[in-house]
Amino acid sequence: MEVLFAMSIFDICYGIFGLFGKMNIPEKFKGHEWTKDYIRGLAFSNILLGIPYLILYFAFRQYDPGYLKMILFIILSGLPALIFIIFHEIKYNKLLKKD
Repeated sequence: MEVLFAMSIFDICYGIFGLFGKMNIPEKFKGHEWTKDYIRGLAFSNILLGIPYLILYFAFRQYDPGYLKMILFIILSGLPALIFIIFHEIKYNKLLKKD
């Protein structure tokens, strides 16, 4: 349970740092005119992943649903961030191929 809390805090903090441009990205995405938008998108995806996990952590402290339901909730709460990052990477890989 504490791993979920630590992971959510890390994701939220890393996302906030990313909003200020302090995020590590692959070299192939650096130096383009859209690099700042790419970093903001990654930062948003980290925050989108961290907030539901933080909510789940506090919910699981109050109510213990069992391991199977807990794993299901963790997977379901991570799906929006996963879907966002898939479309984000597709978009910027297409832009990378154009350049």
